[in-house]
Amino acid sequence: MRRMKSDSGESLVEVMVSAVIFLMMMAALQGSISFCTNAQHKSEQIRETNAEICRNLKSSPYVFSAENKTYSFKATTADGETPGPEGAVLFNIAVELGSKEVTYQEADGTLKTTTFYMFGSVVEGGTGGETP
Repeated sequence: MRRMKSDSGESLVEVMVSAVIFLMMMAALQGSISFCTNAQHKSEQIRETNAEICRNLKSSPYVFSAENKTYSFKATTADGETPGPEGAVLFNIAVELGSKEVTYQEADGTLKTTTFYMFGSVVEGGTGGETP
């Protein structure tokens, strides 16, 4: 006996469920693309601000401090012990302390100032924060 109605094909409920699943996947994809785009724009802003800070740091004046410091270097073993008579010093380096102030513009247009503390070798007349 032959049936009049064929059971092949999809019902309306199956089509609706697959459409909803497709739309949910598209929404998730759109959200991830939006997140990536925002992250890229923020990264570009940070790079631009960093480049401006670097440019301004090169041109800003070095302010000498009256304070000098001496750093001592000692040999140590892998477990942190200092060999030799009471931790013999290998060498000392005298440095001058100073700073540079940099003013830059944030992405939102506000001006900010940051201080960079620097040190250089102690030589006659100073080196402007750079080692010779």
